[in-house]
Amino acid sequence: MTRIVTVVLMMGMLHFGPSTYPQDKRPSSEGRRLHRVSLIRVIANPEKFDGDNNGDNIRVVGCLGGAGLDDAPGVFVSDSDALNGVLSNAVDLNVRDSNSIRGMYGKYVIVSDSYHAPPRGRDFNGYIENILELKPLKPGNTSK
Repeated sequence: MTRIVTVVLMMGMLHFGPSTYPQDKRPSSEGRRLHRVSLIRVIANPEKFDGDNNGDNIRVVGCLGGAGLDDAPGVFVSDSDALNGVLSNAVDLNVRDSNSIRGMYGKYVIVSDSYHAPPRGRDFNGYIENILELKPLKPGNTSK
């Protein structure tokens, strides 16, 4: 009889136990979801990732470089785009102190926070502001 009770208890623990573990939560700001997305997809479909419309944040990987005449920070699709200033392959970054990140220019970085799509007919690819995360991409570092 005790074996049957033990088996039933073990089965119950195996069945109901995993549901009591804490769920894996994604990093977020103010309860927003975080989309890990290609920078190319953001540039191709800006309205889909616009934080003003969907209330979500994005995380992208790209090469940090100077964008435009003022050399303001931007994240580029590739290092050659950053080196050559190909603005059609970049998204601007709004950071408080751009001088502090200039040492990372030419390096691949992970950037996350709220993306804002450009108004229709504008000549730029939008911008990311209120940066939650801006860190160098290291070998073996995935955007988990």
